[in-house]
Amino acid sequence: MRKFLAFVAAAAAVLTAGPSIARPLVAVIDSGVARTAELADVVIAEYDVASAAAPRAEFQPRYDHGTMVATIIHRETKGAADIISFRMDDPNGCPPSFAPPCQFSPHPVAAAIRKATELNVDVINISLALQEHPVIVEAVREAAARGVMVVMAAGNNGNDRPSNRNAALAGGTHAVLVGAVDKAGLPWSGTNRPEAASAGYEYVWRLGVMVPTRSAAGAAVAGTGTSFAAPIEAAHRLMAMEAARTATAVAGGSSSPVLAIGGALGGTRR
Repeated sequence: MRKFLAFVAAAAAVLTAGPSIARPLVAVIDSGVARTAELADVVIAEYDVASAAAPRAEFQPRYDHGTMVATIIHRETKGAADIISFRMDDPNGCPPSFAPPCQFSPHPVAAAIRKATELNVDVINISLALQEHPVIVEAVREAAARGVMVVMAAGNNGNDRPSNRNAALAGGTHAVLVGAVDKAGLPWSGTNRPEAASAGYEYVWRLGVMVPTRSAAGAAVAGTGTSFAAPIEAAHRLMAMEAARTATAVAGGSSSPVLAIGGALGGTRR
């Protein structure tokens, strides 16, 4: 009798808890992410792809950029996603005329994309103007083929042709470029704009002017540029994928958990 009652209690717990679904997972390929008070519970790992021989201390970035991006994702998902940081900034820093983060080799970024794909992330956020190098383009193609959504900033040169164009073409329906608009919905003067509608890639607009976020030190700051528009889109893609996955899990499970447990207990429950 005791065993029977224990089984009923366990079955009731299963019904109350519902199906177990892993939290959505996003990769941030950037300058590294600090575990600020806001991000401490959601930044679950960091890989230093730019200094593999002598990895730098985890979660202690030299620059704010990656933490700002990750904070935007965290806020847009309302804390419902976990983040893996891929630190790609050159250990030697940036030349005086360049805005961080800098990386002049395509290989660390390609390695980060491939590692993120291997880890089965749902979305990869790349708030960088990548080199249109074949090794990066191929890494994006591989990620997309595995069902990973790759969200990339369109770049900040004010051009009528976006950065990361070839990677977006390679990613097809699993890649998107993001341009920046202001709070009135008007394109920011510095954003790279899309080409004609027949260009063959997806391009969307998101807020990218004075986007509230936090620095690596945890201070309140605001970011302007397509770097800070991309994580908003990444968060929205992530949550749309999660909603679809949850709906599929519910639809694909037992149509009647009570009947399933009834069968385990023996007999038919009404």
